[in-house]
Amino acid sequence: MKVIIYLFSIMILAVPAIASDWSQFGYDSSHTGFTKDSIVPPLVLKWTANLYFNTDSSPVVVNGVVYVGSNGGIHALDAGSGKEIWRSPTDGFIEAVPMVADGTLYVGGEDSHFYAIDIRDGSKKWVYRNATGGFLSSATAANNRIFAGSEDGSLYAFDSQVGEPTWFVLTGKNIDSSPVVSNNTVFFGNDDGAFFALNAANGKEKWHYYTDIGEIKSSPALANGIVFFGSNNGNVYALTDKGTLKWKFSTGSDVVSSPSLNDGTVFVGSKDSNFYAFDSATGNIKWKFPTNGFVDASSAISNEIIYFGSNNNFIYALDANTGNLLWRNLTGKDDTDYITSPAISGNMLYAVTHSGKVYAYSSAGEVQATPALTQTIAAISPAPTQIQTPAVTTPQKTPGFEYAAVILLITVVARRRLNPK
Repeated sequence: MKVIIYLFSIMILAVPAIASDWSQFGYDSSHTGFTKDSIVPPLVLKWTANLYFNTDSSPVVVNGVVYVGSNGGIHALDAGSGKEIWRSPTDGFIEAVPMVADGTLYVGGEDSHFYAIDIRDGSKKWVYRNATGGFLSSATAANNRIFAGSEDGSLYAFDSQVGEPTWFVLTGKNIDSSPVVSNNTVFFGNDDGAFFALNAANGKEKWHYYTDIGEIKSSPALANGIVFFGSNNGNVYALTDKGTLKWKFSTGSDVVSSPSLNDGTVFVGSKDSNFYAFDSATGNIKWKFPTNGFVDASSAISNEIIYFGSNNNFIYALDANTGNLLWRNLTGKDDTDYITSPAISGNMLYAVTHSGKVYAYSSAGEVQATPALTQTIAAISPAPTQIQTPAVTTPQKTPGFEYAAVILLITVVARRRLNPK
């Protein structure tokens, strides 16, 4: 009997952990950056791949496939080997992080197009064109709608099936901040230093909070009714979900990095070349770690370990409780080849550099199985057809709205949708 129990125990230990998907920026719709998947340093490099295109996008991982944008379109790579499965060309740079839901990849580009791409082969299901501004904001999904901000200052809510905006809201300035959706509320910031909460069903403004002067490039993260984000005025902010300031902290330099959250702690980087851990309730510093390079990217959290990249070409693993360095790896020698936000799936960590290099790491001694996959380059979608302009909602009494009427007029006249046949 003891032998049977022993053999059964070995069988359980031999079964590999099922990898969860890192399907969007910040892992989930609250952008916590936290996964229950376990990866423990020291890490070993399993493979590298070259996209042969520059990128500012970050990877996502779904069902054993890594997806990332570049100035060559969207790439799908085998997560076990790095082999390119397909590439879907686009008309402009894809800086936003892809978001995958129900077999479809959603992402916007600098070409003013917002794409819905079939993850099986890279073909385009639908394409929406906004003639007045590109999409740098990464998308978030909720209730069959896809939410994304645009350089025209609008926050869009797309119908996920047909690509027609259910509503869009003009805010007056560029939206590079990626929205968080919770309790029928969409949270995001814009380049006017205004932070918004909109009704997710109809786009009506619930409230806005005007920060000190500074663009909000940082994307919010939300936990326990508190929303956290950074600003180019150097502050990290914590607001209640009703729009009241809970605390703020000045790092002394731009905070482009988006916060990650776990166990009552806010983790975020700054252009002051430090990575911070704050008490989420009080804003008190728990620790900070110097990197000797800007920290603009966001972090990934696994097993109480924080993984992030810096503009000094290192990717770091820190103890989340103490800030002690556990591991680091040099990805290049050019200080312009910065690292975007990493993603974790299973026992693997994936990171991408600006030059288009993709790195896959795992815990020492662990091996990732490589499925058999084929390579495809998706065909470019044919010419579009026009659709009617959707209803637009304009928030009231919001800073930066002086030019909203002019932008609205231009937007309504110019906006059209590309719908491949």
